Amino acid sequence: MARRGTSNYRPTGTAGSGRGGAAPKGGRRLHVPRLRRDLVLVGGLAGAVVIAAAALGGAFLLGKENGDWATVASVNGHSISREALRGRVGVLSFLADERSAFIEHSAIGSFFTPDELPGLQAAASAPLADIVTAARESLIDDELVRQLAAREGVATPAAPDPWAEADAYVSGDLAHQVRLVRFGLPEPGASSPAATSSPGASGSNPWPPASAADLAAVTVYLRTELAAGTEVQTIVAGLQDAGWDAFGEDVAVSSSGAPADTSLALDPEIAAAAQTAAVGDLLGPATDEVGRVSMALVLAPAETGRISNALPGDAATARVDTGALADWADAQALRRALSAALLSRWKSGDVTLAHFRELVIGDAPDSSGTAGPWVELSGLALDRLSGLDPSSIAGAPAGLDLGADPLAETLRALAPTDRTKLFGALVNAANASGGSGTSDSSGEIGFVTQDGLVPDLGKAAFDPKVKTGDILGPITTSAGPQLYLVEARFSGALDERSQTALQEVRADPSPDPLAYTTRFSPADEALARDAGWRAAAEFAIDEDVRSALFDTPLGALSDPFVLDGKLACAIVDSRASGTPSARTLARLSLDGFDAWYSGERAAATISRSDNPLPELESPSFGPSPTSALPTIPGLATPALPSIPGLPEATPVKTDAMGLPALP
Repeated sequence: MARRGTSNYRPTGTAGSGRGGAAPKGGRRLHVPRLRRDLVLVGGLAGAVVIAAAALGGAFLLGKENGDWATVASVNGHSISREALRGRVGVLSFLADERSAFIEHSAIGSFFTPDELPGLQAAASAPLADIVTAARESLIDDELVRQLAAREGVATPAAPDPWAEADAYVSGDLAHQVRLVRFGLPEPGASSPAATSSPGASGSNPWPPASAADLAAVTVYLRTELAAGTEVQTIVAGLQDAGWDAFGEDVAVSSSGAPADTSLALDPEIAAAAQTAAVGDLLGPATDEVGRVSMALVLAPAETGRISNALPGDAATARVDTGALADWADAQALRRALSAALLSRWKSGDVTLAHFRELVIGDAPDSSGTAGPWVELSGLALDRLSGLDPSSIAGAPAGLDLGADPLAETLRALAPTDRTKLFGALVNAANASGGSGTSDSSGEIGFVTQDGLVPDLGKAAFDPKVKTGDILGPITTSAGPQLYLVEARFSGALDERSQTALQEVRADPSPDPLAYTTRFSPADEALARDAGWRAAAEFAIDEDVRSALFDTPLGALSDPFVLDGKLACAIVDSRASGTPSARTLARLSLDGFDAWYSGERAAATISRSDNPLPELESPSFGPSPTSALPTIPGLATPALPSIPGLPEATPVKTDAMGLPALP
């Protein structure tokens, strides 16, 4: 029996046993080296596996770094990956194809005007490089919107149905159908049906009879009928039977606010509201210049059912990443939530408003005009002031120094209105001092582009920091040293007519908007009498019209701008903060978010990589990857020199690659 605490094991084999059964020392030495060798082999194999795995992992990570995980853009320090860009390119390509198909199908039903259709078709088809750019910019927008929503305390909405979002995008060029009804009193002398009976009588026409006193009652009843879904023909027939001049139509309205029926002019308020309204909303009432009242019911967009049913199958065929589509849809929903929060803030009265009159030059010049930016300048030839007594200059301050630099500093130190007056007095004094020719005369130069000025003046006048009313110079020209007053700035296009008209208007010290508008654009006389109120939030911070309405001193003629397709200047008579009107809110619902967002985007720190998707075969994103593939040796027959006397090679069978066929 073995002792307690000892083992019964005894080694066997050739080593035998020694005294007391103990294994000899030599037996132990035979086992240790073999164990070490096994450990070394296993450890070496494990190390090799680890090294190989590390190498493969490093290669994988490097590939991902150069591929899906690479940063293609960043927004305020937040990166956007190449993987996200690839997914967004697929989504936008798919949506563009579906949109193009929808436009083509809808054009058959005349849901777009002939003027709109070519532009919509061109916008729906874009080159791949343009889609890549659009995809990256949309991801930048999505990231910035997320950051702005967090800053503004706007909660992330519930995840929307991505197919519903895609459907809305694809059919977005067709904003809605509206059931439009317009009614008014008949024109004097026009024949109209007599009212059949008083309203409310059993079995009679329920519409109030045509009279100025019943306009409000008819508006209330029309609202009830539209909300009940009454057919437009029934509504119009009832109005006409009651003696009203009435018109009605179910008409498609595009996303630009244009009705598909080109003979129909929608009230601007109705057209604006239709673009952002929901199905079932009632729009109006809106009253035009002759007293007719318009109201509309928003109907479901026409011809979208076919698209809704086809989208999932088309996406599967196009192998669209549904996760990328869901990300795109989430961003659309968050943008709407942020826009709704801004609109709610504006409805509460947090809006800066300006009331003004327009001096309308006419329709804004199109591409036939010369593109801006433009600067209007007045010049002052300083040599013509030499020898003049400063006290002889009207309005000159005491101790005025007519030297170039001191005079420039004096002018810059004055308030804008006083600066302009003194500059004008100096111009009059300089021109009255006599001189030869007109090359050194002072005064209005007109609107000029940078390439129309000498380099030093062009550089100074078109510096982004320069504003209307600034003094430039002294600048040395062929006429000697001169100072310049920046009279106005304009970023759009001008043609010869508009330049001549603007120069005349701005040379007038007290221009009358009504007189000039009647002369230049008589159809816009109403705007010259009262253009109404506009909100600062309607316009981006870099738009000419915003500066004109909210930076120009009250009562002064503003810089030119383009508003609602008209080239004009403004005279603002008052500004206020408060709750906007229904018409202003309609405009804010269309333009307010974009105007606000453009300022936020301009202030954001955004970076973009030089080569977002290098695998694309596009000149915009580097050389084609296939162009760099090396030729494979042996596939091309080498050009060997001919050696006289050398026997011809024995023909052998070759395979499809031109190599000797194996036996």
